[in-house]
Amino acid sequence: MGKKKVATEDLVVPPQDTRICGTICICQMTLVLSSVALVYLTVAIYMPSTRAFKSGIDPTPVMCTTTRAVNKDNCEWGSCGEWCLSKTSGACIQIYVNLRSNGSNLIFQNCTNSANKTCYGIDQDRADKARCINDECKNLTGTFNCTAGQCLNITDAFECVFHNSDAPVKCSGRRGKINCMDISGLYSCSRGTCRKIRTPYNCDRRCVDIPTRNKNVVVLSGDKVYLSQCQNAINAETLEEVWNESNDNVAMTSCYFIKHTSDQVDAVDCINGSTLEHNMLSDLTNFTYLSHLHVSVATPVPEIAPPDVDLTISNESKLMINLEGCVNTLMDECKEFLKDFGRDGSDHNARARFPCFYSPGKKDVVVARFDLEVTYRQFVFASVVPSVLFVVSCSILIMCQTTVYVGDDAKMRFKGCVDTETVLNKNNVGAPTNGDLGGGGGDEVMAL
Repeated sequence: MGKKKVATEDLVVPPQDTRICGTICICQMTLVLSSVALVYLTVAIYMPSTRAFKSGIDPTPVMCTTTRAVNKDNCEWGSCGEWCLSKTSGACIQIYVNLRSNGSNLIFQNCTNSANKTCYGIDQDRADKARCINDECKNLTGTFNCTAGQCLNITDAFECVFHNSDAPVKCSGRRGKINCMDISGLYSCSRGTCRKIRTPYNCDRRCVDIPTRNKNVVVLSGDKVYLSQCQNAINAETLEEVWNESNDNVAMTSCYFIKHTSDQVDAVDCINGSTLEHNMLSDLTNFTYLSHLHVSVATPVPEIAPPDVDLTISNESKLMINLEGCVNTLMDECKEFLKDFGRDGSDHNARARFPCFYSPGKKDVVVARFDLEVTYRQFVFASVVPSVLFVVSCSILIMCQTTVYVGDDAKMRFKGCVDTETVLNKNNVGAPTNGDLGGGGGDEVMAL
């Protein structure tokens, strides 16, 4: 005999209350996201903020000047890393800076006949490059700085004077004549024939025709030169006059930032104030000669601006973008940071000069970004928002667990809420129908 088939009944789940289901789903999602946020923010916000509060760093910025930037294959620390959740590994750049106190803020008054000159150096990203493969170097002419076969044209930016050079090598003709991928250093080339320039040599920026006629104020600011005919100079903090045109000399200084209005010049963080005789300047000069005059010839005048050696706090300190030496934005912040702050003057451009922060008890490390007020606001926001969401969502889920039940009809309801249809069904269970009442009454009548 065949097996007897057992009839199965399809279970039908009734439609649920969307308000109850929606509330539970939203609270579960909020609980999970807030939990993950609390774990992530512990590393990204809470720990760095606590470290900043306890660091003892003075919130008042001082000044840093990059002295050298070292590119290492493997290092224990780096000036900037793109991801804080992983330990620094592989190649990194270490930036060392000179740390000093702030210089003087000067105001040059009643200035006329002003002039600005920017002495552009080499932009490593935009300069012409020649790769010594496929005969790209066969027509090189000028002065080139070569590294591993890649030659950077510096002819337009620098004029190099040298006396010794190696035997010429020829990059033209068939490949294999010489291994041009091995050339490295400074080369003077003419139609593909290059001689390596030997030390000592001097490469000066081609920044000429700087107008110095009828100028008694010269302010150097990185790669820029500001010149003017001013009446006097006063210290912005003490409001004391530190120089006057009646002295019949030229005032020189090096400043971090210059702001020029109609007849006034505001200079921030000025150091190495000095004076120079008028006869030392002709109608036109070049940047190299002007820098030489400021460093070696001019007479130091500390009243105008203090010398940098008197302001030095540390000759060499490690620079990091922040206390962690890394960022979590994954927006290539470190690339821009290393480009701007890693300028150590090795390419004959001005060294990077910028505000920085340090702890008096630990002068060997400085940071470029430090703001306790912003850190405090971030800490409060990152603590309150996910914590409140976590507590509220968790409380609602606990309340739902104690107040929501599933009835016999597989439908979720809140305890205390009575469904009218359910009450009617319960009241009709076991009750006689109209037919039963009519039949019974008829029998009773007939019996009577």
